[in-house]
Amino acid sequence: MVDLRQLLTAALSAIADPNPNDPILQCLDHDREAHGDLLLNTPDKAIQLADAKLRVFPFKNVKTCWRRMYTDATIAKACLTIRDNCGLLPRDRASIDKDDEVSDTSQLINILSGNSTHGKDTLTISPNAAWLSPTIHLLDRALIMTGAPERETLIESLLSALQQATQAQMPTPEPADSDTHDSNNHEDSGYAHPAAKRRKLSPPLFPPCTIPHPELKYPIPQISAPSFDAIEHHIQTLKTPLVITDAVEHWPAMSTRPWSSRDYWLDRTFGGRRLVPVEIGRSYTDEDWGQQIMEFGKFIDTYIWRGEPPTRNDDNGAHDDADQTGYMAQHDLISQIPALRKDICVPDYCYINPPGPEPGTPVFVKKRREEEEKRKERKRDLGDLQAEFPNSDQGTCPKDDGSELGLPNEPIINTWIGPSWTISPLHHDPYHNILVQVVGAKYLRLYSPLTPPSQIYPRGMETVGSSDGHDGGSKSHLGASGSDEKPQPIDMSNTSQVDVAAIELSPAESEQWNSMWPGFAEAEYVETVLKEGDCLYIPVGWWHYVRGLKAGISVSFWWE
Repeated sequence: MVDLRQLLTAALSAIADPNPNDPILQCLDHDREAHGDLLLNTPDKAIQLADAKLRVFPFKNVKTCWRRMYTDATIAKACLTIRDNCGLLPRDRASIDKDDEVSDTSQLINILSGNSTHGKDTLTISPNAAWLSPTIHLLDRALIMTGAPERETLIESLLSALQQATQAQMPTPEPADSDTHDSNNHEDSGYAHPAAKRRKLSPPLFPPCTIPHPELKYPIPQISAPSFDAIEHHIQTLKTPLVITDAVEHWPAMSTRPWSSRDYWLDRTFGGRRLVPVEIGRSYTDEDWGQQIMEFGKFIDTYIWRGEPPTRNDDNGAHDDADQTGYMAQHDLISQIPALRKDICVPDYCYINPPGPEPGTPVFVKKRREEEEKRKERKRDLGDLQAEFPNSDQGTCPKDDGSELGLPNEPIINTWIGPSWTISPLHHDPYHNILVQVVGAKYLRLYSPLTPPSQIYPRGMETVGSSDGHDGGSKSHLGASGSDEKPQPIDMSNTSQVDVAAIELSPAESEQWNSMWPGFAEAEYVETVLKEGDCLYIPVGWWHYVRGLKAGISVSFWWE
């Protein structure tokens, strides 16, 4: 078990005394004393200061120092909250009051490291402590809003230590029934939720209802457990979508650490307290679409089970929002909760060197434009460097990291959790994609990137609030939202104007659709229903529309 006292000490030490090269010091012009004073004595002020700097669009333009300040101030506040609520105070309470400023960093660290009312006893925390959930939320917001650069492991360690301390107060689980199946014994996998020991079957995370599957007129070809060479040939030569079956049955998420289990997800999300970003609304192209950060448990009760049956002791308003669609879409949940990474495996196919986008396609044109802009920027940087150091040997532009090694980059992994009727409008991405359906089912329709714009109707630059925008196929970062932000022009050319869901579900209105989008009905497409354990290869630039048929979980692997 992690020693929470030692962890707090290490955390505050790292925050109080950063490395001289730490980018966080750029926030206060490398004033180390002012830095320590701000973060340890007034973390709320530091959070407020950094939060204002996060509200920049696009989010990639936010300086690392402000992301670090938000993260470190969050950690400092969480540590102080734990200190004040877990008896980690000096024996002589008169010597320092929790409401007083701590004027000396070493004094604070000494308080946390040894002067505890618990001495060497194991620290336990009541699962019902009023301060616990706000502290979990505080740390999660740093992960979601900033990515917690250089602090991901520290935050995960704090959350794990808190969860262990609360589990120490929980009653010892009853022995498992003698007829419990071996597949429910999760000790070797690290999954030891008490409820799983008491039941033959864990309650499901998702309701069993399924929307009728559409009849497939133009099904995508399917192949079972193909070899690496076979998929490599397909990706490099045929360059078309392909359904792959029997390729992920070895994933623990499909068996020993089942992602269909409610108990398992509650264990991984600290009893449902962990926060996740949720898209609210039918589609991100709709005017009433928005985003919220909420507890995982509330998301499941409100939007997956749609308010019934009630599964929580508190009335959290689930019924009020049950008629809306909530979708945890395109979120890097694996980085936020690293324990989930052990439940899946990156498909070997993601290490195939794939072809670039087809010449003349939207992704091809955009990538060429971006490359030209980078070349111009490097040329300007080189000119500035030579002007500053005329006698230097700098004669060439810097190379991309790893470009000479020919090593494949790790894929971008995103997780998608939602009920039936979730919709991703017709769009394309700048990556090759292996989409794995872990639980549930989805319908997908795909159009070639060579489909003429006169048939696919791509959007253009659109002026929307920064909290609602999409940039290059990705959600705008939640940290860049704010009601006081001016509307920003966003490139929405990766998304079609055509409402495929309306066309698909209302074929009787074909005349109306044809008048709105002439030529779209004649555009060729392929389609599939992706079931549990199925994978879909989506080549770079292919337009695709997705509709949830059964509540579940998908994982996408983007690579180039």
